[in-house]
Amino acid sequence: MSASSGAPPAPRTVLGLLREPRWVRGLVLAVVVALACVVLGHWQWTRRAERLAANAPLHENYDAAPVDVSSVLPADGAPVEAADVWTPVQARGTYDPDATVLVRNRPRDEQTGYEVLVPLVLDDGTALLVDRGWVPAGSSTARPDAVPAPPTGPVTVLARVRAFEESRRGDVPTGQVASIAQDAVGAAVAAPLLGGYALLASEDPSTTTGALPVRPDEDEGPHLAYTVQWFGFALTALVVWVVSGRRELENRRSARAEEAGTGPDPQDALPDDGRTTAPAPAAPPAVRTRLRGRGGPPRAGSDEEAEDAEVESGPDPSWVSRTR
Repeated sequence: MSASSGAPPAPRTVLGLLREPRWVRGLVLAVVVALACVVLGHWQWTRRAERLAANAPLHENYDAAPVDVSSVLPADGAPVEAADVWTPVQARGTYDPDATVLVRNRPRDEQTGYEVLVPLVLDDGTALLVDRGWVPAGSSTARPDAVPAPPTGPVTVLARVRAFEESRRGDVPTGQVASIAQDAVGAAVAAPLLGGYALLASEDPSTTTGALPVRPDEDEGPHLAYTVQWFGFALTALVVWVVSGRRELENRRSARAEEAGTGPDPQDALPDDGRTTAPAPAAPPAVRTRLRGRGGPPRAGSDEEAEDAEVESGPDPSWVSRTR
């Protein structure tokens, strides 16, 4: 019985390596990494879904036909529905220029400026807050140099509805706000505001406005690429463990072959066509003894002289070829 007869059999497959603690630990680590990557990939997929949901109203409503403002923003001041954002609405009323509000710190084309908000008082006494465009900051940081005045008298407005923003804290000059929040703007407007504001598209009659907004990009962000990346990392973690295991098995087989003194495979010695080549026959070991009478050299032209010449010249090549 050999000394190694009591040792466990050598693993023949990658799964066989799981009998060894260090390979179990490696697999656990690979699974943990893969699970973490899957969680991150799912998170990126969720963020992409949220971005698509946020872009859906823009895609569906921006170019739709205008509707009456009351069908989107009821007079009771209920907030605009998320599905109705970006809907073009038409409203008729009178601007209240004395209630103009400026929104601070609004960048546009890498320049800081203000959004100009003016309430449009409707016939029912409610007010639609209209964003009449962007103006750049002036020579003073307190306010712009000029603010376009709205048209006087009754005016028909075409605008796109937006939801009010979250309120921001901070000290701002009188007549200005830090965000387009309903409570902040409502403090400067006498009439009750509807549950959303509107970005001006056109008005009749028209006057000078600030720079009107352009259609936003429907960009879903890099979330899909990040999702594929994280799922790829999860798969890579498991593949690395399997490949490492296969290399380990190959190294062990090579080491066992060297310890056992295993020579090269006999098949490696065969020629390319797979035929076995027989070795050439050796020459006769010695020249047979001849009777030459008195030990002298063979006579010229005798049989002994011919045989000596044949032995000295080596085997007949034609005879060697017939043995192959």
